[in-house]
Amino acid sequence: MSKKVKQVKKYLQKFTGKIKNKSDKALVGSIIVVVFFMSMCYSILNRNLNISGDLTYRPNLDMRITNVTYKTSTDGNPAVQYLDFSRKEISFGYVSSAEGTITLTVEVTNYSLDPAGILSIDNLPEDAVIEGYEIGTKLKADNGESGVGMIKTFTITFKAKASETKSYLLKFNFVPVLKVTYDKEFKQTTGFKTEVLKGATFTQDIGVNSPITNGSEKTKNTTPELIVKMGSVRLEEGYTYENGVLTIPNVTGNLEIDLLSASYLGFDPTKTGLTQCSNVQCAIDEINKIIDKM
Repeated sequence: MSKKVKQVKKYLQKFTGKIKNKSDKALVGSIIVVVFFMSMCYSILNRNLNISGDLTYRPNLDMRITNVTYKTSTDGNPAVQYLDFSRKEISFGYVSSAEGTITLTVEVTNYSLDPAGILSIDNLPEDAVIEGYEIGTKLKADNGESGVGMIKTFTITFKAKASETKSYLLKFNFVPVLKVTYDKEFKQTTGFKTEVLKGATFTQDIGVNSPITNGSEKTKNTTPELIVKMGSVRLEEGYTYENGVLTIPNVTGNLEIDLLSASYLGFDPTKTGLTQCSNVQCAIDEINKIIDKM
């Protein structure tokens, strides 16, 4: 019997006297069981789960700036007055006596499991030059890693004019990476984009990519009709598909690009004698032909 249970029993006996009958015993037993389980639950809820190592996994997006250094084009010019950074911001200011450049070396680290990218950097001047990373793409280390523990370093170079005093507050917009998948009926998807940043515009030249590879000359090189899904929900509007180019602005969920054709609907034109289709109406007409024959 545990020490706590003994203490409870002793306390009850002290104030209630000797336990004389079965009903008393049952009552006391119930109280002891309740106290025992309360003690166990308290112990469990107050237990800390520690993960050894230098990096802690976080289930939500946690990409952050972890280091920033600078280098000027010449010693003492431009003269950097201050440089500071936080998880998502870099602030710095300078005074220049002549034309020159300031290059910031930025290090970012992924503390979450899923990959992420930089959708935009607010207050970044148009003539700034970024090397080692392309804004709007997934952040990857030199070894290709992008998940937890990924460290990426790139540079941002600013141009300073003569006799200029300037300050910047750069705000980094880190966002998760979403997946793009294509219908297996596509003739080929080599080189097609398979990822897009959340909030970005997705653009893909589908081109002449009919799923039917053995059709007639009239139908095999037509632009296929698509079914576009975002986050498993079919989009009826909010995107364009012109001249074979699919454009989806402000992507908020994983994309699924499906084909709508007779082949996609499960028919083999070479065996059924059906007209090979690359648009909705044609597919509907062919289905109706089959229904009429039933």
